[in-house]
Amino acid sequence: MRVMPKYRDTYFTRLILSYTILAVVLIGLTGGYLYSQANRLMVGEIAKDSQNRLVTAKDYVEQTLLRRFEDNLQNKALSTIFIQNNSNLNYLLDSGWEGNLSRIASFRQDLDNYKLAIEGASKMTAYFRTGNYVVDNNSFFMKPDNSTDAAFIGQLNQTVPNRWITRTLPDTSPSIAEGKQVMTYVVKLPYDIPSAMPKGYLFVDVEQEYVKQAAAKIMNSQNERLYIFDAVGNLIVQTTDSNPDEIHLLQNVIGSGQTVREIADDKSGTIVMSYLDKSKSGNGWTYAMVRPMNTFVLASEQIKTKIFIGCSLVLLLGFVISYMISKRFYIPMKKLVQHIRSLHQPNSAQSQMNEYAIIRNALNSLGQKIETLESLAKTNEMKNLVLGASLGLENMDDLPQDRQFLVAYIPLMEGHSKEFKQRYEQIDHSIRNEVVCLNLREAAIIFFFDSLDMVDDEAIAADLVRVKEVIRDEIRFGAAIGSLVQSLEEIPLSYQLAQQAYRYCFFYGQEAIVQHSKISALNPTPYMFSFDLYKNALKVGNVNGSNQFIDDFTNILEEQSLQLEVVELALLQLVSTLYQVVIELDLQQLIPSSNLFDELKKATLSGTMDAIRSLSGQIALHVSESGNHAHADVILKLKAYIDEHLHEDLSLNLLSEMASLAPAYVSTLFGEVMRESFTEYVTRARLDKAAALLREDVRLSVTEIASLVGYRNPQYFHNKFKARFGVTPVQYRQAKHADAKAI
Repeated sequence: MRVMPKYRDTYFTRLILSYTILAVVLIGLTGGYLYSQANRLMVGEIAKDSQNRLVTAKDYVEQTLLRRFEDNLQNKALSTIFIQNNSNLNYLLDSGWEGNLSRIASFRQDLDNYKLAIEGASKMTAYFRTGNYVVDNNSFFMKPDNSTDAAFIGQLNQTVPNRWITRTLPDTSPSIAEGKQVMTYVVKLPYDIPSAMPKGYLFVDVEQEYVKQAAAKIMNSQNERLYIFDAVGNLIVQTTDSNPDEIHLLQNVIGSGQTVREIADDKSGTIVMSYLDKSKSGNGWTYAMVRPMNTFVLASEQIKTKIFIGCSLVLLLGFVISYMISKRFYIPMKKLVQHIRSLHQPNSAQSQMNEYAIIRNALNSLGQKIETLESLAKTNEMKNLVLGASLGLENMDDLPQDRQFLVAYIPLMEGHSKEFKQRYEQIDHSIRNEVVCLNLREAAIIFFFDSLDMVDDEAIAADLVRVKEVIRDEIRFGAAIGSLVQSLEEIPLSYQLAQQAYRYCFFYGQEAIVQHSKISALNPTPYMFSFDLYKNALKVGNVNGSNQFIDDFTNILEEQSLQLEVVELALLQLVSTLYQVVIELDLQQLIPSSNLFDELKKATLSGTMDAIRSLSGQIALHVSESGNHAHADVILKLKAYIDEHLHEDLSLNLLSEMASLAPAYVSTLFGEVMRESFTEYVTRARLDKAAALLREDVRLSVTEIASLVGYRNPQYFHNKFKARFGVTPVQYRQAKHADAKAI
């Protein structure tokens, strides 16, 4: 147990860290909430203070700074009412300028004195409608168009009186700097006398720079910035130099409706923007203020400090508690790990795991072993049940006991049985079933039926056809359906009958679906063929006669619906007759030395008949030509060599070396004996063999078959095949398979 201190050091530390992390999370959540509340408190205090400061700024600008201009201007206007005799203004409102130049000069002097008496006034101007002339503190204009304020005077009828208006003085103003921004206050004359059409207007101009400097004096520091916007949102006063980004951001805050907003600024840090709604201003102006957060010293900072200290103390206490809990919990854990290690020895990689990982690994390993053993036991039991080798049915819990059963035998041409089982179970089926893997290339399907069900193996065959279509690109298989049995013990019998039924793929092809119910109805009576006709045709070299007999023989086998054993017997008799002719004519050089029946029997009936037809034609042709030429035996030997080496490169030079004759002479002899040239015979033999391979072995591709019959260029083979048979190799294979399925 020397490794246990290491586990105690590693996992014990992890236990402590886990409890500590939990404490940190809980304290962090609580502290973060309190910290955010303190921050909200600070922002709230700033908001209240900013609103109070904005109200103070508004009162100063409107009630103190600008009010004195309004009062003085209104007092001047009141002279038109109360000083009827001596007032130049009152007189000029009802008179033109002709003959009154002295009064106009005196009035201009009054305006100039008024301007000098009021600090901040830029210009005083009066417009007289009766005479249509203008007088300001500097000049007299007989026509308003001559005045620098001509445009403004032309809009006085649409101007709301007794309100401050912001405007830019014309560039040609002689007394004001070019493009000067001013604030203008207008009163109608005579003042406070209702009239549809006033007799004139009196207005005073105040430079915005003067208002800016005066408003800046009420700010606590240079970091605090005051902005004043007019009723339509245009900036009219700012206490600091222009900052377009800040002005744009402030206008967005005003447009959002939030009177206070905290904003992070890259240059100034966190700032607070607040504004006073324009409804609280007599002129409809909006007052806004920007203040940095670091200018405030509030009690919330002390609260934050206390929160930090409190959380640190609680964290330390949590660490101590976590150590005690971890130590208490680890002692039984250590004993459990020691016991597990005595039962389950970990490998070198697992020995570096912590205690929980060792326990989990041991349990997982045990669970996997149990699952594997259960799966293997079930698979073996199901396999033994199908094969008839089961020692008992006590483990067949997945199979119902009171049902009928039917077994389908599944041989696979491509893919393996586990893949078939997986893909088959992924497809929905109307009949309950169990797939059993017998070996790599064979499987079985057990179908269950209620005792009262009408069992229809046509439905099972249709379901298997549907499965073939779904998985055709992955797995290719055939099938045979056995007979219905009434108990689990009889399942091997149904399987054996299915295997017997699959032998009939000799008729229908390896991928056919054969039903035992139909096989049992086939004719078991042998058919009596007259093989003497076939024998005589071969002996006299009648190729057409032997082919006609073979065609009739094939048609009878297909039309009589004979059982497989009867067909095999007839084929054996046919091959025996052929070999009897070979012996009588001493033609053993044309026939392979091995068992002739095994050589000629192919996977299907059509393939077998094609092989017999080919050999019969060779024998008949040999017999018909061997008596007419002295070198017939030599040519037949060369023909046999060609038939066995179709996959190799064949040439007249090669044959001439074998026969010790000149290539030209070999070509002449070959044409005389075989009734076709060397090239024509090689081409026909290769294409006939390719056709046989296309019918019999569906696992070979067209390219592979072309190589097996001596064609290195697949396209050239494709053209030659189509020229002989009228269809492409793929079409030829599909047509033969369709014929086999139809049978």
